[in-house]
Amino acid sequence: MDIGKIARGAGIVAAVATVLVLAAPYALVSGTGSGSGYPAQLAGYYASGTVGAAGIVLFALVSAVVIASIERGNLDPGSLAGVAVMLGVATTLSAAAWTLAIEPTTMFAEFRWLEWHGRAVVAVSAAIPVAAVVYARTLLE
Repeated sequence: MDIGKIARGAGIVAAVATVLVLAAPYALVSGTGSGSGYPAQLAGYYASGTVGAAGIVLFALVSAVVIASIERGNLDPGSLAGVAVMLGVATTLSAAAWTLAIEPTTMFAEFRWLEWHGRAVVAVSAAIPVAAVVYARTLLE
């Protein structure tokens, strides 16, 4: 069993899953109608924190691209694995900062699961640096 390939695939899946979990409120809440005020609250929800949800998406997708390109041979695999680890850490730290900055709104009363959404994003994004570290470790052996 090739642990490196498994870790590489897990890192890519974790990055894409982070983006999908992060987008869940947009898909589920934004369709409830503009008269409710939820679109404005949702915009504020995603803009919370220093980098907001857009920064988390950026870090996650760049992490996926870097992890996927490690074995392409264009750059040193060890260097790219290190970059993947740092991008994974940046993704998780950005998600944690975003989660701590979220202000509850009236939208949270109807959609109770939003109270746990930020924590779910952090939990899913934590798999990115873990997979990148495991992959980097296999390269060093």
